[in-house]
Amino acid sequence: VALVRERLTVRLSMDGGASWPVSRVLHEGPAAYSALALLSDGAVGCLYEQGEQALLPYDRLTFATFTLGWLER
Repeated sequence: VALVRERLTVRLSMDGGASWPVSRVLHEGPAAYSALALLSDGAVGCLYEQGEQALLPYDRLTFATFTLGWLER
């Protein structure tokens, strides 16, 4: 049985990781490895593997950017 990760979600903690009250889904379908970085303009960048079919979470690499305002909505 293959474990497929879906609904790649970005979470925000405001207490050093004790709780994660804020979250938004970045990609609904299958996804794999991801990495976050703070960009020079204050936005957040996320590089992640994604797919469209359940058994293919590695179809392509995607770089998404978002603001903390988008995450906190």
